[in-house]
Amino acid sequence: MKKRFRIFLIGFLIIGCKGDLSNEKKPQEKLTEHQEKVSNLKAFAKAYGYVKYFHPSDEAAKIDWNSFAAYGAGEILKCNNTEEVIATLNDLFKPVAPGVVFSNTKQAYDMAMITPDALDDYNPTYWQHKGVSLGMNNQGGVYNSVRVNRYTEIDESGSFGSLALFLDPEKYLGKEIKYTGWAKLKEGSKGTGHLWLRVDKAVKTMGFFENMDANPIKSNEWAQYEIEGTIDGLASGLVLGSFMKGKGTLFIDDVHLYYKENNEWVEIPIMNNDFEANTIGVKNEQSDWRGNSNGYSYSVSTSERKEGKQSAVIAYEGKIRKVKGTKLFDYFPKFGELIEKEIGDGIFAQIPLNLYGNAEITYPESTGFDSLQEKLNSVNESLDNQSVFLGNVINTYNVFQHFYPYFDEVDVDWEKELTTALHRSFNDQTEYDHLVTLQKFTAPLKDGHIHVNGPETREYIPPINWEWIEGKLVVTRVKDESSGIQVGDIVTKVNNQLPESYFKEINSRISAGTKGWLNYRAQHKSLLGEKGEQMVLEIKNKNITLNREHKYEYGYNDVAMQENDYKLLDENIYYLNLSKIEMDTITSLLPQLQQAKGIICDLRGYPNGNHGFISHLLKEKDDSKQWMRVPKTVYPDQEKSTGFEYFGWELQPRKPYLGDKKVVFIIDGRAISYAESYMSFIEGYELATIVGQPTAGTNGNINPFTLLGNFSISWTGMKVVKHDGSQLHAIGVLPDIYVNKSIVGFKEGRDEFLEKAMEVILN
Repeated sequence: MKKRFRIFLIGFLIIGCKGDLSNEKKPQEKLTEHQEKVSNLKAFAKAYGYVKYFHPSDEAAKIDWNSFAAYGAGEILKCNNTEEVIATLNDLFKPVAPGVVFSNTKQAYDMAMITPDALDDYNPTYWQHKGVSLGMNNQGGVYNSVRVNRYTEIDESGSFGSLALFLDPEKYLGKEIKYTGWAKLKEGSKGTGHLWLRVDKAVKTMGFFENMDANPIKSNEWAQYEIEGTIDGLASGLVLGSFMKGKGTLFIDDVHLYYKENNEWVEIPIMNNDFEANTIGVKNEQSDWRGNSNGYSYSVSTSERKEGKQSAVIAYEGKIRKVKGTKLFDYFPKFGELIEKEIGDGIFAQIPLNLYGNAEITYPESTGFDSLQEKLNSVNESLDNQSVFLGNVINTYNVFQHFYPYFDEVDVDWEKELTTALHRSFNDQTEYDHLVTLQKFTAPLKDGHIHVNGPETREYIPPINWEWIEGKLVVTRVKDESSGIQVGDIVTKVNNQLPESYFKEINSRISAGTKGWLNYRAQHKSLLGEKGEQMVLEIKNKNITLNREHKYEYGYNDVAMQENDYKLLDENIYYLNLSKIEMDTITSLLPQLQQAKGIICDLRGYPNGNHGFISHLLKEKDDSKQWMRVPKTVYPDQEKSTGFEYFGWELQPRKPYLGDKKVVFIIDGRAISYAESYMSFIEGYELATIVGQPTAGTNGNINPFTLLGNFSISWTGMKVVKHDGSQLHAIGVLPDIYVNKSIVGFKEGRDEFLEKAMEVILN
């Protein structure tokens, strides 16, 4: 109601002012105003990152930095000149960093402001980062951020709390299914609620999957939600339930599951579907529902219910661990070191990197912190979308500005991209607009691990798949024979655009290090849209209209041979599909592999935990220990680098030794991350002949973070190089023999990559 009233009021004012437009701003004036606002926001953005990641006050460690970004952006938008910006920066940051100074001139910093009268009970405190964990979703892993000598509360909760049950799908194979349930969020919840349904296949791949990420539960009122899908003919398991994502409480009641028979929905019995049992979350005689996510509780409520006497409750409680920060490495900023920068035209910042702290406080103690906290606690309700969108852009900018490890490898003007993203944010009207802005913002980083997700992702596709082959857009799959489209057809226009023009916009939203990964992502992303949205294709000079009615099948396999875990080919050549085969299976095959004429390893995909196979190709111990590199950071803007922490796999040779065989690895652009760790051994130690196309050029553990409004971004938090120390990022592992897919070969159903691998072994 609040938003509707605001729109009505604006409409009334426009009508009321219609007779006199003399005060209406001209386009050039609006552009100038936007440029000034963007300049002011950039100054705030820089101050935000400096204080968040490098100023060690207790107050800065306590606030919600997501909310602060949005609140601060909103306050900066009110400024009309440099003096007001400086005053607002001081007002914003003094409550969290009382020792900071923003001014219009360079000046000497008064160290007395941050120096206690007596130092007897004080210790220095400062930030050290290995990668970064501050503000990231995952805590306690390879990445770590520490305020040395201060206690920090680490939330080890999962990113969601899930309540689920498992059913045998055997009676319903090939059937359409529908899952319904009533749900609501508790008022004040900051996360989102979800129903979810997943079909598992017997071949250990996923079939239908829906978790309402594109349309999550946000309402505080009871409403019924539903998911419809199909149980695959190869299904081995059916899992359904609900989950609370983020901080909040979700109520669920009266859930039902149906399958379709003779065009009628028939109910599938679920024990305790009305949640009237005394307990929930642990399977027992009364209930099959299970919940075990860290930091979430599972209970029943008698006060909030839709039907019957009670409902199920999933509530975030937090799994908090209080730890004292100990040094991650030797180097640290000394007391008296400052960030001293001009963060905007005529706007100077002085921010201490090292403070003194005792058992109670860091010095000096803030006086306005509680008041700021109250304002931040109501950010989601009180701020318009524009401030939230701008805050998210500012937050994202700083993660990469200070911690992205590949700026030396990619040609990007990151500050220019910030300017562009801020300008775009002024025009964003919807959550989907904002999603696109975040995607375009991060795409130039050329990080194949970057995936931007939001509450309005569009996940429906027409009944086709396609792929670029020999510079043509070729249909590779048709699910609706009545469409008039055939496999192998060439698409000459998409929505009245040349395919190259249509894909140009799609590609601008994908972060990819190599052309292979870009094309792999784009071939499905280009099909996505809203349910029912039409797509018009020109094929053979004829327009064909398709409807987007089905969700994209992420488990779909377009390589026929990869349906096999392994296969004995002609001439006693063994084929191993490394995307599916388990290490135990490889181990059982070792006697046969010893006798084989050759071994073909297909890594057009992602390994299934089978990198132990590399040890059977190694003749000597792996001595490459520095190809994974986690940056060590104490200064902003990646200045004064303090080096890396190095890692490797340190594999040992294993018997039987298979390196004397003819071994061929097949790769292409979809081989990313773990696959490239695998292939770096093959390339670096020359363990096999490599055929195909370059890999994705992206490796290193991901480090996802969440923004306001249920947006999230994953990215690569460490630098990974090849075993000889040369660049991997945005290059990938290169084949010894390049193979290109042909249209003729595709139409004939040939796997030209596999054919080349066979040829290498037989010649």
